Amino acid sequence: MQFTSVGFLSVEFTYQPRSNMRLPLILRRMSVAVASAAALALTVAGQAGASPTAVQPPGSAPAALLAESGMQSPEALAVLQKILGAAALGPLGLPEFGVTTPQDFMYPAPTLGCGVGETPVTVTVASAQAGPNFPLPPFIERGQLRFQALPAHVDFPKQSGLSLIWFNTTTFKGGMEPLNDVLLGVPTMSKTVATGAGTVLAALYGDVTYQSGKTCFALPTVGTFTA
Repeated sequence: MQFTSVGFLSVEFTYQPRSNMRLPLILRRMSVAVASAAALALTVAGQAGASPTAVQPPGSAPAALLAESGMQSPEALAVLQKILGAAALGPLGLPEFGVTTPQDFMYPAPTLGCGVGETPVTVTVASAQAGPNFPLPPFIERGQLRFQALPAHVDFPKQSGLSLIWFNTTTFKGGMEPLNDVLLGVPTMSKTVATGAGTVLAALYGDVTYQSGKTCFALPTVGTFTA
């Protein structure tokens, strides 16, 4: 028995006496092997005019093959993904795993216009949570901060007019964001902001309107957070 390697495939020849060899069958197997190897080589090389790709040595990591073929041609990448299987694709696009805890603002924001019972004065507590935070909610990616606030008032919120001003002292980038996320039609008084990694200064203020018609006006509170 003899094995002959052609491209990525191996063709098996069974030794038989010359008088019994089935030459057409052997030639047909060789043709299929050569054609398959040539098709795969042309696919990896990419579209017409693309530079040829160097053949990877035996034992090369699947990730290296994917990266090289992806630079040459998207079609080649798709072919190799099917050949190598899902195991070569890493975490299948899942977010980065991690667990974080909320970081509080420096002090609760004094809040006017609502409160517990008939008291027209209360406070709004606020915090920021960094990523990665997955798989437990809230889902937050690395380089993000999720800001949330909650006035001490017992009622169902109708609309959030809270706002956030932030500045990253590491990247010198900043912005202003409304805390207007909604879950099942109910304002959550939160917002996930792509602040980037670093130390983030933030100020939070604004109002929240409730189903009863009352509105809580939160005066500014500030904080420093690590993203």
